[in-house]
Amino acid sequence: MEFSNTKEIIDRSIKTHTENGAAFVLTRDGKQVYSYSAGLADVENNVGFTEKTVCRAFSLTKIVTAVACMILMERGRLDTGWELGWLIPEFSGAKYISGGKTVESPAIRIRDLLNMTSGIAYPGAPFEGAEEINSVWGRLEQRIRGGNSMTTQQFAAEAGKAALAFPAGREGMYGSSADILGAVIEKAADTEFSEFLAQNIFRPLGMDDTAFYVPPEKRDRLAVLYECAGEHPRKPDWVNLCIFDYDKKPAFQSGGAGLFSTADDYSKLGAALSNGGGGIISARAIDFMRENGLSGEQKKTFNWDAARGFGYGNLVRCLTDRNEAGLFATKGSFGWDGWTGTYLLCDPAEKLSVTVFIQRCGAGTTQLSRDIVNSVYAAI
Repeated sequence: MEFSNTKEIIDRSIKTHTENGAAFVLTRDGKQVYSYSAGLADVENNVGFTEKTVCRAFSLTKIVTAVACMILMERGRLDTGWELGWLIPEFSGAKYISGGKTVESPAIRIRDLLNMTSGIAYPGAPFEGAEEINSVWGRLEQRIRGGNSMTTQQFAAEAGKAALAFPAGREGMYGSSADILGAVIEKAADTEFSEFLAQNIFRPLGMDDTAFYVPPEKRDRLAVLYECAGEHPRKPDWVNLCIFDYDKKPAFQSGGAGLFSTADDYSKLGAALSNGGGGIISARAIDFMRENGLSGEQKKTFNWDAARGFGYGNLVRCLTDRNEAGLFATKGSFGWDGWTGTYLLCDPAEKLSVTVFIQRCGAGTTQLSRDIVNSVYAAI
């Protein structure tokens, strides 16, 4: 198979300053079959962007968190029907605010976390009582900066005291659910979140560059994060969702956004999820993982461009309408993206995965990722 078009697509994105640097890895039948990278990971110092460049995965972390939940379900340690309050007691009295009055919510279930129907918002979401969850995230950032971070469990406990955006299960809203799942996984597995991921996913797959921090010996491979592309791109002077460039294991391990990884490493996860599980998860669990979890009513509020043509459930989107999505990929292909432009698509039917990494604020699903996906499918 020839994938020369993908090379041209990436080169063009660099030449036109659409992106500063990018890496692409394609797997099929559980193995890497093609990779290409171009551009710069550090524009000021002329450091090239490669498949081994360490990047901030941000919401691409959610796929790993979902896989961890599936593993625990396989072992009888977690059930999507369980009430969240059984594991995190502070959520037992979940509430929301309507018309200035505090109203009791139905119990949040584990499935509400996996399907983003919990009502547990990200900071900055517009709803009555939003200042409560905003305050939790604000206090977390202050404590990290002060050298006394909340732990994953402490963050979940504080979030459990904050008002929900709406009664659990009423609608879909992208928010802090995956971060709460980090604490759920710790309770269900009786193991620190990062260690559970290392034992059950990263070490078995050889994902040696994936963790919640970048140790000193790997710092020279850490990409610079830019606000934009161009000859003189800006660096942000702020942090998003309390993700700092840690050089040692943090106390707060964000299941929604916290991992650092490389395109090479993440493609190993893609290879496993598109080829029967790679020994870390069953094919049946993968089928469950890519099942839509949103009703038509819930989907009405989960409708941004990157979700068009997709169902959503278990922290991933699954392709249902290729015309609406504008993608050549097979129906049933699934994956997610990250705020910094990290992207993974897995196709069990073709036993194929596409991994694309860049490092640009607010990128999500980029035109580059979409173009690469269509070029790959045209080639096969």
